[in-house]
Amino acid sequence: MNISRIGGLVAGMLLLGAGTASAQEPITISPEKVEKICSQRVPRVETKVKALTDKINGTAETLGSKKWIEQRSADARKNGNTARADVLDAKLKLRDAQLVKLAKAGERIAKFKTEHCGSK
Repeated sequence: MNISRIGGLVAGMLLLGAGTASAQEPITISPEKVEKICSQRVPRVETKVKALTDKINGTAETLGSKKWIEQRSADARKNGNTARADVLDAKLKLRDAQLVKLAKAGERIAKFKTEHCGSK
């Protein structure tokens, strides 16, 4: 058998394996682990999401906040350092994307909490 046939055979087997893996039943965890997740992990993740969101939405004095980055960018442009200002503007766009990710994470945690943790 030549290498191309072997490669095709391996690729075909991987595709078949991927198809059967996705058809498996969902993974379930024990009630004890769910309780541990609800009592320990969920509050930690909620705290981190809130802290990061508050930091990004902070004032111009908050290191790393959107307003802080905007101020540094404006200062760089005023001083004629357009390259630095462009880098800061790109970082500002990343902060907006991070806010979207944090909001989605908060929604997923809230959904998990209501579905599995009861009214805690």
